[in-house]
Amino acid sequence: MRDSFELATTVPHEERGISMQDEDYPLMGRLEAKTLINQIKRKIGPPPYGAGFRIISCAHDFGHYFDIEVVYDDDDEECVEYMLKAESNIPYKWDEESLIELQQGGYRNP
Repeated sequence: MRDSFELATTVPHEERGISMQDEDYPLMGRLEAKTLINQIKRKIGPPPYGAGFRIISCAHDFGHYFDIEVVYDDDDEECVEYMLKAESNIPYKWDEESLIELQQGGYRNP
C-alpha cells in the first residue's frame, strides 16, 4: 500500500534554510528541497520501483512552507528500507555538488 514519510526539512541539519517570510521563498524553498533530494540520492542511490521523493506544501499560521516527503510502497521491503535509509541519511552540510546546484539555480539566502 502507498505510504509516505515527511523528512521535516528541506536543507541539511546544520544549514540555515531560507525564511518562509522571504519574498523569494516559493522559488528558493523549492530549490533547497530539490537540491537536498538530489544530495540524498547521491548518498543512498536512486529509489527502487515503488519509492520516490516529492516536494509538498504544508499550511502554517504564517503561510505555506515546503517539506520533502518520501513516498513508498509499505508492502515492499526494499521500498521501506529505502525510506528508512533516506530518513537516516539527511546530511549535515551541503556537499560540493549541491553548492554548485544552488548557485546555478540563483540561490540566495540572506
